[in-house]
Amino acid sequence: MRITEHYLMLGRSQFLNDHSSTLQRVLSNVVGAVRPRGTAYTFLVVEALLRSFPMEGGLLLRDCGVLNTLINACALSYYEDDTCEPDRVIVLYLTALARVFISAPSTLQSLFPAKIQSGARFGDEEWISLYLLKFQSAGNGAHGLLFQKLWAVLLMSVYPSPFTVTKSNEIFENLLYVLTNLNPNGSNVLSYDVGCDDDEEDMTVGMDAYENMLQEQRSKVTFIPFISP
Repeated sequence: MRITEHYLMLGRSQFLNDHSSTLQRVLSNVVGAVRPRGTAYTFLVVEALLRSFPMEGGLLLRDCGVLNTLINACALSYYEDDTCEPDRVIVLYLTALARVFISAPSTLQSLFPAKIQSGARFGDEEWISLYLLKFQSAGNGAHGLLFQKLWAVLLMSVYPSPFTVTKSNEIFENLLYVLTNLNPNGSNVLSYDVGCDDDEEDMTVGMDAYENMLQEQRSKVTFIPFISP
């Protein structure tokens, strides 16, 4: 996932054009099929894709079934199904869906309403309600304000509508919260990264292992000075 993230950021359009089918195959096989810590690393790729290619990325995720996987997982969470993912995973899924909707609403709207195995309906109203239900959970961690700001943009983009007018007070309270809140360093937006895991799982390697490996590889590179003729 780290390698794929860097390919997306460095290779940009050329990489996506040449390897979109491979990227679709990788994500469709991994999203929804790994543990929460694995989901955090998978989300690095999804974030890089949707930030670099907001519209094309959403279509790619839709065509390989990943968006359906995210929506179905959110539906199970909304109805508190016994098999639903933990909140930290649902927050990542909702954040990805918010990015897709803000950039290209039609890409996502065609997938609603969804139904879970019990037959329960998960449409626009339930989806938006889930953002409000998980808003405080989204604020946990170093990237909380980034996620909450994105969610607030989504909530405002669908307001007013029949299923948001009744939730006006809650929506505007959340909007006011993210507009007035700051991180300890004075900023209120952080880029997404994966650090130490929470207490549900133990990491067998240090959080700096990947960066240390990069530094080691950089030190082995021999630079040949350019000499002007």
